[in-house]
Amino acid sequence: MNYLDKILAEKEREVELLKTLDLESQWRDSRQALMPTRDFYAALQRPSSEPLHLIAELKKASPSRGILVENFKPLELAEKYEQLGASAFSVLTDEKFFQGKADYLTMVKETFSLPTLRKDFIIDELQILEARLIGADAVLLIVAALSAQQLHDYIQYAASLDMSALVETHDETEIDIALKAGARIVGINNRDLKDFSVSLQTSLRLKKYIPEGVLSVAESGLKTNDDLKTLENTGFDAVLIGEGLLQEKGISYNWKKNNPSASLL
Repeated sequence: MNYLDKILAEKEREVELLKTLDLESQWRDSRQALMPTRDFYAALQRPSSEPLHLIAELKKASPSRGILVENFKPLELAEKYEQLGASAFSVLTDEKFFQGKADYLTMVKETFSLPTLRKDFIIDELQILEARLIGADAVLLIVAALSAQQLHDYIQYAASLDMSALVETHDETEIDIALKAGARIVGINNRDLKDFSVSLQTSLRLKKYIPEGVLSVAESGLKTNDDLKTLENTGFDAVLIGEGLLQEKGISYNWKKNNPSASLL
């Protein structure tokens, strides 16, 4: 069983638990009191003269590398990323494999003004509703984890809750499925979810299949300024980076042009 299969099996168990919580009643009772969503799509729009947008990921651990941040303090990390010039946050909420928590996302949403993506492995509408209840402005939908019909329905369902969907792909076929399902933001993950190997060439090879008007996001394995300049020149709108921002040396890209009030670390 590969990484993705193991994770999805765990998600099936988690969804069964969610079914016992009556989230729809919670939504009916609390929707008026919830913080309004922020426009994740608008935050990532990039004129060609501007630098890439940064979706800064808050991640404590990964299945392939183990613990990344021993003393994980999401609010301190988010503050650094906001100062760096991030346009949005991505918060891992998977507990078993990435040691994330739903509470991390809620804390970040309540403390900062940037749009926040729930980064998890969604296989059921209940997870999307849960995302809205904990404060997410957007959800990650992975083509490899869903049927084409599910993907279409989940994009629509997220929109009905005033959330955006970042639709993650890994090859040309998946991009086609994403576009036919109505994706407005397409991510290209350089990481193979079966074995977690990484290649930047994945993004460079597949960008041409994303049409104008659909935002493009490169994900995973981005570690140097050269990587980012290459993606910028290829026409990407944004990058999603987690581990690369934790390096002491490597990325010193000028994000703050997209966020004039930010200051580089």
